[in-house]
Amino acid sequence: MFGSPRAAAVGRFAGGALLLCVLGLALLVDVGAGTLGNPGTGIVLYLSTGVAGAVVLPGTGIRLPGGLLAWAACGAALVSLACSAWLGVTAARDGSSLDEASDAYALFEPTALIVLLNVTARRGSRAGTVAALPLLMTAVVLRPLVIEVDEGSSIVALVLTLVASGALAAGLTGRLVAVSRRQREEQIRLEQRLAFARDLHDFVAHHISGIVVQAQGARAVAAKKPQAVGDALGLIESTGAEALTAMRKMVGALREDTAPRTRAPGTDGIRALVDDAVLPGARVDFTETGPAGELPADAAHLVERVVMEALTNIRKHARDCTAARVSLDVSRRRVTARITDDGSRADDGSRGAQDGRTGGGYGLRGLREVADAAGGTLTAGPAPDTASDTGGGWQVVLRLPLPLRQVRR
Repeated sequence: MFGSPRAAAVGRFAGGALLLCVLGLALLVDVGAGTLGNPGTGIVLYLSTGVAGAVVLPGTGIRLPGGLLAWAACGAALVSLACSAWLGVTAARDGSSLDEASDAYALFEPTALIVLLNVTARRGSRAGTVAALPLLMTAVVLRPLVIEVDEGSSIVALVLTLVASGALAAGLTGRLVAVSRRQREEQIRLEQRLAFARDLHDFVAHHISGIVVQAQGARAVAAKKPQAVGDALGLIESTGAEALTAMRKMVGALREDTAPRTRAPGTDGIRALVDDAVLPGARVDFTETGPAGELPADAAHLVERVVMEALTNIRKHARDCTAARVSLDVSRRRVTARITDDGSRADDGSRGAQDGRTGGGYGLRGLREVADAAGGTLTAGPAPDTASDTGGGWQVVLRLPLPLRQVRR
């Protein structure tokens, strides 16, 4: 999503190597021109150049902590400013030994300070960067003007100002990009956690409601068929184990900030979910039309979650339900999942709340948000085909476009 770590490491190495080559070339120019050997300025230039080099080389070749980098840059800038002040005082007192403005600076020192300006703007700590940037800019621009202000020194100062401003702008841009990237990664991580929490609700509610129904069935047959209680308890045990396994997987994903295993495309998971559904006194039918085997994995996962939630709500809230039907219609551009039942609704309206007609249920309400984000719709309400004067019948309908809309990738 944001580039491989190996590519990023190679890019950092190449950038650092390029900066070191530029600094090395600037130092060779200074040594060849004899700037550092001037009898009037050599000692001071050696000092300021050495301090700038001692800070910039670790700053570019080694990823120093942001705070250490920024305050070290402040120190280098202060040393450069102190040397500039000494050169200015010396020029005013004894101009014969400093008769040219070019005696006040070498090529390596402003280059090193400009590199420090860029690196500090990108990676320095907040407080240290606020202090270091104006000091570095002042140190770079002021040095050519400390002995005399003439046309040549003014041009040099102007060029250094433009170069330093460009380096500063590039560094701040890189800092803003890095901050934006971290915020985007954090947003994606939060969205993944929310999706995991919704999955946890769906899986746990599905299994727990099945356990409750199986326990109620075991109590009902205990008096009439004691031999059947063992089978019912075994089924409760296996369902509870499945719930624990689902919880461990989801909690493990939450702890590791990683998505669950990639799912295969198709409707095998949906079909298995319907086959394993336990609805007391009711049969569950499943039909599919179209190229269901080509259904993308992300769409199949969302359909599976909706079917699971709808069957859980039927088990919990559909009174006198005798039949439930799950139908899946897949085309090249759309998938439609419809879950209907013929159960009656409670007088207190709990089916409407839990199945999402009024938005009171957490399960379908959360899935509706996911469906909306994917470009689809999720509705729940009375089923026109099975509704009667007594208020029977309910349906949940999911419509999704193919492929799903991708959000915040």
